[in-house]
Formats: sequence, C-alpha cells, structure tokens
Amino acid sequence: MPENTQAAGRIFALQREGESLQITLQRDQKTHKVHFAKAPLHSEFLIEGDVVAIVSPEEICLLAPQKMSLPRRTWAPEILTKWNQYVQALRDFFISQGFLEVKTPSLVPCPGTEPSLDVFATELKVGSRSEKLYLPTSPELHLKKALALGAEKIFEIALCYRNGEITERHQPEFTMLEWYRAYDNLSSIKKDVVHLLQHLAQTLHFAAPQNIKSYSVAELFKIHCDFHFTPQTTKAELKALAEKMNVDVHSAETIDDFFFLIFMEKIESQLNPKELIFVEKYPPYQAALARLTDDGWGDRFEAYWQGYELANAFHELNDPAIQRLRAEEDLDKKRDLNKEPVRLDSEFFQCLEAGMPPSGGIALGVERLFMALTGISRISDLRLFPW
Repeated sequence: MPENTQAAGRIFALQREGESLQITLQRDQKTHKVHFAKAPLHSEFLIEGDVVAIVSPEEICLLAPQKMSLPRRTWAPEILTKWNQYVQALRDFFISQGFLEVKTPSLVPCPGTEPSLDVFATELKVGSRSEKLYLPTSPELHLKKALALGAEKIFEIALCYRNGEITERHQPEFTMLEWYRAYDNLSSIKKDVVHLLQHLAQTLHFAAPQNIKSYSVAELFKIHCDFHFTPQTTKAELKALAEKMNVDVHSAETIDDFFFLIFMEKIESQLNPKELIFVEKYPPYQAALARLTDDGWGDRFEAYWQGYELANAFHELNDPAIQRLRAEEDLDKKRDLNKEPVRLDSEFFQCLEAGMPPSGGIALGVERLFMALTGISRISDLRLFPW
C-alpha cells in the first residue's frame, strides 16, 4: 500500500468525459466517488473490478488487476457480526450456568449409527497402521464418554458433518450445540432451553417465544388425526391411518417411515410457529439413545419454534446391553437402506460398561436457532462459503 493513500478499494464504476475521470470505489460494502479534473497517467488501462489506491489528484496506484470475475459468493459482514455475537451469547449463557465447555474430536471411529444419515469417511495412515475414520454427525458419543469419566455439566459448540443433502435448511457442514447434565433428567434440560431463549432475546434484542407448550406424541395424534396412539401401535395401523388421511406413503417401508410421513404432514405442519412447543414421549422405535418410560414411551422431546425443529433431547440410555442392541439394530437398518456401513465405537461401550450416570442431554441446531431468531430463511446465507 502506498503510504499517502487517500482512498482505496475495488473499482465499481468508471466514468470518462473528455479529460475528466470519475471513479466509484467499493470497500466494506460502501461506495466512495473520486473525481479527477484530468485523468491521471495510464488510467485508461483501468477497468471495473481492479483494486486501486488513490494517492493524489494526479496518481492512481493499481494494487491488484481483476483478470477474472470473482466467484459467486457474498461478503455479508453484518450477518457475520450478528452470528459471532450470537455464538458468544450461547457460550456465555452456559458458562454463567456453571457448565464446562469441552472439545471432542473431528475424526472419530464411529460417526453415529442413525440409520437415515449418510456420512463422510476418510483414512488414518501412520506408518504401517491404517484405520478408517469418519467426520462426526454429532459429538454425542464422545460427550457421553466424558460423563462416564466424571464430567457433570458440559457443553460443546461443534462442527458436524452429514452427507447427501443440501437444502434451504441443510448443509453438509453445520454447527451443533450439545449440553449434558449428569445425575439429572429432561425436566432440567427443558428449563435450560427456555432460559437460553430468554437469554438470547434479552442479550441480542430478539423476540422471545410468545407461549410455551408441551404435548406428548399421543396427544398430538389425538388432536390432529383423531387417532388413539399407543406404544404398541403397529405398522399396519399407521398404514391404515395414512390411507384414511390421504397421506402419500408409497415410499414407506418401515414403521418409522409411516410415523414420520404422518407426523410431518398432519402434525408438524400444524404446530403454531409463534409458540415454543415441546413434543415428548415418542414411540419406543423412535427412542434412539433415550430410556423408555415406565409406560413404554421413549423418554425424549423435540423442541419446535418458528416452523423449525430446533432440538432433540434424551433422558439418556445408560444400559450397555440395551444400547448395544439398539446400535446393532441401527446398523441393520443402514444396510437395508444401502447406507455406508459403520462400526461401533468400542470405547463408548467400554464407558457404558464401566458406568455412565443417569443424565439428560440435548442437541440443538445452532444455525436453525439463529434462523428462527432472525428470520433468515436459508442456511447458506449464514456461511461465507456454503455448498
């Protein structure tokens, strides 16, 4: 950079009239016009897109010529600034509540066993050693290992990776906030969600949810489908319900498929976006990594607000035998869906066998909550380099 630079930036427009020259510079999303009564020497070689410095009324310094057009990317510092403030507010909330921030690996032996998720695989090579590793779909398994090792109140804001889907709400790389309370259950986790949204609304001047409501899955099926849903409800019964309610289930094969298709079309779409809604007590085949309640429901909840499924919480399963059985069932479902096979994390099961305390845990989509707070509709707008 010339020492006596008066202005600098990328040329947005050039206007030549006789001997005079007007250059419009663009920098930091602002424009600045510079007028020359007599065009400086060699300025006829400048083009729109060149990066220049105005040194004096007689001198322009070419800093970087534009030889190609820029990629179709958008530099939006105002969104990035809000995003950084938001992430810092998340971190500040949990630290103020006595949680310890941890960092789990980005290369893991098991990315998670969720049957529907596609994963990213890579390979570790050290000398003659070779091992297949993955980018994590969530930090869950390692955070639970930490609970077994003695952690009690922990959180992580982690980059996660899921292959195979790019939409307005999905990117292959995204941010997950997970937090856990050892020796605790879902009632405390639910309070955390409410207090977190109140903290964000107050700190960042966003609108908080107008009302907070909780429904069981059975209650929602009764309200929206006039259907008596129980833990024993069969695939045939759900198929008959779908046909009765004109839900397209031609692609459905498993009981999970029928449940999801009915729930998304007839229930999820009807939830009031202005209310923070907790949907709890899922059917046992939807328990995932959650315990079952005494009456047979999966002890978990999902949180909805502004039309987004924001978070998924579990009263964590800590029985190693049941956990292994569910994980192996997930792997069987993966094979049936022609998904890439993964192996189980032996250290995770070692931690369960050694004893993991009863705990409440939750995974929250960081981008989704930001979109719900700000009204931004595309997750790609939150990233400088989206796919």
